Amino acid sequence: MAVALKELYAAIPPQYHVRLHTESCFGKMIAWMHVVEDIEFISSLHGEELVFFSGLSCTSEEWLKRYITELDRRHVGGLIMSFRGKKTFSREIIDYCNEIHFPIFSASWTTPYIDIMHLFAEILLKNEQRETNLIAALKNSIYYPENEGSYLSHFERNGFLRDMEYVVVILSCHAYDEETGNERLDKIEKSMRFILENMIAYEENGRLIILAAGCPLRKIWEELRKMCGKDLNVYAGIGTLADGIRDIHRSYENAYTAYRLTKTAIPKNLLIYDELGIYKILTDVKEEAIYPEFVNETVGELLKYDRENRTDYMDILETYFENDCSAVHTARALYCHKNTLAYKLDKIKKVLGYDILKNENRVKIMVAIYILRLGTGYF
Repeated sequence: MAVALKELYAAIPPQYHVRLHTESCFGKMIAWMHVVEDIEFISSLHGEELVFFSGLSCTSEEWLKRYITELDRRHVGGLIMSFRGKKTFSREIIDYCNEIHFPIFSASWTTPYIDIMHLFAEILLKNEQRETNLIAALKNSIYYPENEGSYLSHFERNGFLRDMEYVVVILSCHAYDEETGNERLDKIEKSMRFILENMIAYEENGRLIILAAGCPLRKIWEELRKMCGKDLNVYAGIGTLADGIRDIHRSYENAYTAYRLTKTAIPKNLLIYDELGIYKILTDVKEEAIYPEFVNETVGELLKYDRENRTDYMDILETYFENDCSAVHTARALYCHKNTLAYKLDKIKKVLGYDILKNENRVKIMVAIYILRLGTGYF
C-alpha cells in the first residue's frame, strides 16, 4: 500500500543531502521506486512511483521540463535528481513544478540512492503488512463482531482506538469494469485516501469498502456528493456513525442497505442510511417471505390482471398515490383526461375488491409500492 511522500522524505538521514525544492510534497502517495534515466522509459511506469534520476542524460532545461512533464503525465509521485557541486534546479523548473503540483528533490552527486531505496522499501513493505493486518481486522469486525480478539488489538496497535467514531462507505462503478480491473475504482480509492487521513479500504466483489475513522459524517457526505455528482456511474452508500469499534458491523450493514437502494428503489447514486425514511424499516425485515406475501395480499390481484391483460393499472395506481390521490395532478402526470382516469381508477377498485382511499388501505398500498420498488432481488 502507498505511503505519503512526506513520510518517506522525513525518514531520509540528513547526511544524504536530499532537499525538497517545491512548496510541499502536495499530498503525493508513493507505492514503489524506480530509477529512470531517459524519457523513453517513462511509459512503463504505473503511477505513484518515486523516481530516482542521476541527471547524466539531462541535456538542457527544455529536456528536463519535458522529462518532468512526462513523469507527471504518468502520475509519478515525485522526482529525486542528483547534481554535481552547487548546481541545482533552476527557478523556472521549480515554478513549473509548483504549478503542476509535482514535488522535486535535489541530491548530491555522492548521495547513495541504493541506501535510500532500501530504506524506503522497508517502510513500504512494513506499511503493506500493516494494511493487510488492518484489512483482516476490518473484515473480522464486520463478519465476526462477537470475536473481539480477532480485531480489537490490531486496530488499537495501529491508531484505530476502540472509542473513536467510525463510518463505513460502500461504493462501486461497474460501468468501468474491464478484464484487467477497474482503473476508475482504483483512482477513487487513491483520492479517498487523500481526503480521509485515517481510513482502511479493500475491494470485494467489485465494490470498494471504506472505513473512515474520526472524520465528521458531514465531510464524508460532502466529498462523496461532489464525486457522485460528477460521475453518475459511481454508486455509494454511507452507513450510520458507529461510536466504537464494536459497532463497525452495524455501520457496514447500514451502508450496504443504502448502497443497494441506489440500484433499486431510490433513483439516486448516493444515499446515506440516516435519510432513508421508511426504507430503514422495510430493509430491516428478517423473514424473507413476509414482504412477497404482503404485496400479494395487497395488490396481487391487480398485478395478476396486468400480466394477463397487458394493462398498466399498477403503474396508474402508483402515480395516483405519488400525486397524493389527486385526480387532477395524476391526470396531468399521465397525460390523460380526468374522465379517463376516473374510469381506470374505478376499474382498479373493482379488481382489488376494496376501497383504495380508506386510510388503512392507503397505508397498505403505499407500503406495497415501496416494497415493489426495492425489487424482487432485494430479499
